[in-house]
Amino acid sequence: MEGSMEVAASPSETLRRLRDPAWLGKCLPNLASLELLGEREFKATFYLDIGELTKVAGYLSRIRADMRFRYEDEGGGGVRVLGTGRVVGAKIGLTIDVKVAQSEKGTQINWSADADLGVIQRLLGEATIRRVAHRQIELLTAKLKDALDSGIN
Repeated sequence: MEGSMEVAASPSETLRRLRDPAWLGKCLPNLASLELLGEREFKATFYLDIGELTKVAGYLSRIRADMRFRYEDEGGGGVRVLGTGRVVGAKIGLTIDVKVAQSEKGTQINWSADADLGVIQRLLGEATIRRVAHRQIELLTAKLKDALDSGIN
């Protein structure tokens, strides 16, 4: 998956915030807990809305994700975050790459995400996983944009 958005913050401010695990963690949708493990690593527990599955399992509307995220050095204009963890007991992996550049209104953010969902994708089906992932990304990017546009710490 990939996308882009423009924010009012400067490129240097955008990178500073995106490289701060405490700040970034607060932007995770449906965050239940956040534990800093150092300057470049954190653990987060959050919930994924799977209301799309209510036709199959009406009692199940969200699932818990326990993830550990670590920053890799991407140099000047980028951020790479690697995540590993578990969702409903199954192992998952996530790589997020972000590049920022000066734009007319502030900063252009281009991102891509690659997820290894293993058995979860086989159990729930690719179409359902895509819908859930798109919704989670919409929530995350909306929170990031709002925080970067308004200067929220």
